[in-house]
Amino acid sequence: MSKRTTGLIILTVICLLLITSCSDLEIIDVGWSDQDSVQETTESLSREDQIDHILRLVSNRENSLLKNYITAESFNRYGDDQIITRQQEVDKRLGVRQIDLRDISLLDILSDKNIEVYEMVMSLVTDYGPIERPLTLTFILNEKLDRWELEWTPAAIFPGLTANNDIVVEILQAPRGTIYDRSGRELAVDGLKQQVGAVSGVYDMSKHADVAALLDMTKEEVERKMSQSWIRDNMFVPLQIASSYAPDQVAHFSEYGLSVRTIQSRLYPYDDAFAHLIGYVADVTFEGDDDPKHETYRSGDVEGKRGLEAHFEEELRPERGVRVSLTGGNNEVLFERLATAGKDYYLTVDAELQRKIFETVQEYTASTTAIDPISGDILALVSTPSFSPNSMSAGISNHEYQALVNDSRLPLLNRFQLRYPPGSTFKIATSIAAFNSGVLSESTTKTITGSNWQHNSSWGGYYVSRIVVKNEPQDLISAISISDNIFFAQLVTDMGVDVFYDELLNLGLNENVPSEYPFYRSQITNSGEPGTEIMMADTAYGQGQLQITQVHLAAIYASLVNGGNIYEPHVLKGHEGTIWKENICNSENLRLLRKAMRNSVTTTHVNTVNRDYANFAGKSGTVQRGWDEELEEQVIDTWFIGFDNDNPTMILATQLQDMHKREDNASAFSLWGEIMDHIYENGAYQVP
Repeated sequence: MSKRTTGLIILTVICLLLITSCSDLEIIDVGWSDQDSVQETTESLSREDQIDHILRLVSNRENSLLKNYITAESFNRYGDDQIITRQQEVDKRLGVRQIDLRDISLLDILSDKNIEVYEMVMSLVTDYGPIERPLTLTFILNEKLDRWELEWTPAAIFPGLTANNDIVVEILQAPRGTIYDRSGRELAVDGLKQQVGAVSGVYDMSKHADVAALLDMTKEEVERKMSQSWIRDNMFVPLQIASSYAPDQVAHFSEYGLSVRTIQSRLYPYDDAFAHLIGYVADVTFEGDDDPKHETYRSGDVEGKRGLEAHFEEELRPERGVRVSLTGGNNEVLFERLATAGKDYYLTVDAELQRKIFETVQEYTASTTAIDPISGDILALVSTPSFSPNSMSAGISNHEYQALVNDSRLPLLNRFQLRYPPGSTFKIATSIAAFNSGVLSESTTKTITGSNWQHNSSWGGYYVSRIVVKNEPQDLISAISISDNIFFAQLVTDMGVDVFYDELLNLGLNENVPSEYPFYRSQITNSGEPGTEIMMADTAYGQGQLQITQVHLAAIYASLVNGGNIYEPHVLKGHEGTIWKENICNSENLRLLRKAMRNSVTTTHVNTVNRDYANFAGKSGTVQRGWDEELEEQVIDTWFIGFDNDNPTMILATQLQDMHKREDNASAFSLWGEIMDHIYENGAYQVP
């Protein structure tokens, strides 16, 4: 190495030493975390460790201890109200969970060795997200006590905070996601409603009857609401929420001491027609302090309680935003996270079709499903009797809710979601199984005599019975038209139990319905295995242990008009034409089934389903669903599933429950015809 090179190296080292010695910053490695114990006192520490100890107290928010290590001037100026109480208030307001002081540096800029100034970053983890702020703290040496003391200011609570300003937390809101039908009609949307109430002390308690008549309530409802234990003088007591009030109603409000407020609310434009499908939102409820929902919701938030509002809660729910700022001066924004609107959903349902169906069936205990046979789209899902999601969302009284719960017609029960024995409507599925197994064709005939039949003596005393007795040879068209149970039971014994069971599996039974909506899974037997020959013979005509949802059975019927495919029945747009089961039956056999179903309408159901304006085809079913203990009778349901044979744009399935309780002649067959009358008022139905 040359002398010149050696000289340059020595010169460089000397320069570096000079630069270091002249620096006004000293980086401090505190070597502790905010979880370390801080119970020791500064008197037991060296001067170098005393500041470290005080910084721990600041970080750990132990201000009750910290106040013992601040200057007398600071304590006299601010006192416990600022040092302790205000710190607790700020932490609660921000939801402070953790504080970390990092990048701590000593400023070497003062000639007075009794003062030390440190710069650092205060990092806070809050309910609204992380916040970082630069912080400067000054320490004064108390020579009498031989210790460092903090010159405390409100900035030690939150950098930038003074005695004359404050932290403001603004919650930023965004709308919940809107639910639309296939044409963009709103089914659930955020909006405004009017809330009418009485001002206690001004309201005339003798006017309950008049107010009830004005608001279309009962006197008992008004009296109950105005007698609640929490009411004090001059308080607004909500009586009713509505989309709007007529001018002639509003004109009388002041007369009775009533007033109206406009409130944010969830609106359901089609109300009870979509109650079970859409559901409703209401105030969030918590199960104790440990409920994980506390991480997401706050008191006063709403959550989906039923239907799609609950099923898609996580996506529909908006993300709350927040703005944290300091008052005074330029209102510095310390932190801001914009609110995010909930996700919008577009459904496959046709709101106007749903409305027409609901208007027809609303007084019945019934369930109706409509699907597009070409795409698999669900067009309507109706369950009746129903309830008002607008009322539920606005908040009904416990008395009103209990009335719904105790209603023997079960208006809160979602019938289209459940599975039921389908009765003779299942004979179409049995026919497809028989076609595919080779025991049934267009030329197949069976000669059955009498009203009862059993396969052999192994059945003991059990017989399959039929209502219509036809002793001459009959083919499939005749068997479907008169709904001959024995004909279809014999198809099962011809196939064999295992073959029949496997053929039903090919139609999707025992599988979850591939849909966004949580329909119940259909089942062939309780055990999930082939049943006895008697049980499977009963299954052929929709009894035994067979249970299936309307939407699944309607999807099977759709194969009759779309070329033999079972499409996935979706409720959300974007999945059109997704095949679930492909080519379940050949075109000739499908044509034969449609012919048989058309014949069933023109013969058996000529007075209930047959119409001049359309060539309807379909299949009915009557089923024993259980035993009514109160009436000591069989629970009887009727079904009808059909379509327009010339314009098969929709498969419509209707189930009318609890026929044994009815005194009229209504059935699912007659109800299906009435529904189609309403739908076809302006011509054949076309999927929008």
